[in-house]
Amino acid sequence: MDISIQPKSVVGRVGWFTRIMHAVASALRRFCPFFSIGKYYLVAQPTTEQRLLPEKWGKGVSVQQIDHYHPLVSRLPRPRDEIIRRFAGGALCFLATRQDRIIGHLWITQSAYREPFHRCEYMLQPPGRTAWDFDMWITPDDRIGFVFARLWDRCNSYLREQGVTWTCSRVSAFNAASLKAHERLGMRVMHTLFYLGAGPVELLIADVAPFIALSFSRRKFPVIEVTPPSSLSGLTRDAR
Repeated sequence: MDISIQPKSVVGRVGWFTRIMHAVASALRRFCPFFSIGKYYLVAQPTTEQRLLPEKWGKGVSVQQIDHYHPLVSRLPRPRDEIIRRFAGGALCFLATRQDRIIGHLWITQSAYREPFHRCEYMLQPPGRTAWDFDMWITPDDRIGFVFARLWDRCNSYLREQGVTWTCSRVSAFNAASLKAHERLGMRVMHTLFYLGAGPVELLIADVAPFIALSFSRRKFPVIEVTPPSSLSGLTRDAR
């Protein structure tokens, strides 16, 4: 039996606990950055034959898979060292452009994914059938339009060709826009993660193994095995 949260319970009914955490996290970032707090969902989206956008729509947006030799790589809005690390680790970049101007990108990997903001690594199961999508970015002027759908449709098509049935990601419980975007993709929330930071020390509390992990440096981090639902059905429970 699959235990997963239907998207409506997360986006439509954000509980009082999450609202308080969001307020506390915002206050800490502003007045006491030595401390930090975060709540995240590990979510899975099925790769399906259905497109978000009819093929004839949004033709002014070109989406292509690029490698580190592509001439536009140097113009990606990410640090060069980070881009090199991603490609070296086997990640793929789908780039959206309009008249040779970068307007968005989406990254995916089928390898283990190292969390860039917290100390954690995600191991994807089963190998070859599961991917991880991350760093969906669209220029502010193009966030209302066809760019998101064009990027996702291209990525979804590629994953299906590779035999991938689910793509997973980590989404902030405080980011309603991102949750709504994932809802459009048919997301299922698998697990909830809490991060508590105090300077160099970080505590992870999760509803999945290792459940509790204390880290004192970035050289040591917990590993979470990510296994998406075995079907599209799930049990609904409220987000708190």
